[in-house]
Amino acid sequence: MFSAIITGLKLANWLNWIVAIVLAGFFALLLADAGGVRAEILAGRGEASREATRLYLYTVLSIVPPTAIAVHMLLTRLVALVRDAAAGMAFTTANAVRLRMMGWALLAINIADLVYGWVSIRASEASGEYFGWSLSLTGWVAVPLLFVLAHVFREGAAMRQDLEGTV
Repeated sequence: MFSAIITGLKLANWLNWIVAIVLAGFFALLLADAGGVRAEILAGRGEASREATRLYLYTVLSIVPPTAIAVHMLLTRLVALVRDAAAGMAFTTANAVRLRMMGWALLAINIADLVYGWVSIRASEASGEYFGWSLSLTGWVAVPLLFVLAHVFREGAAMRQDLEGTV
């Protein structure tokens, strides 16, 4: 079961980078206006709508790289955590550090989501079109959960070391 989880997480990480590269390519096309892509996307809109859509596209595509990095950090640390759990070595200081890093990565993802939401709302107001976004509290609940879990793992690792010292 652990090997299937690890394989799925590695696949998710590859998909993360593939999507990030495709979106970065789209961003490059927009910036260069290669083949009139930018003009075609913005055609038939009023000036306020064009400007709002342009800001929306540039902002969304500019948060892709940091979000992809944060997702990579999250997934790679989770793979290492699952690998250690499969080996029976879950309560280690290294896993406590991994959980803390996962908390920071998830916080970065949630902040990027807020930026996306703010830009979506502004673009929707300016253009009259709906640029869909809704606040998700799940990620915001998971952030402190990961930091608390990191502390629990640190305490568990210390207890394990004490136990090994007494036996």
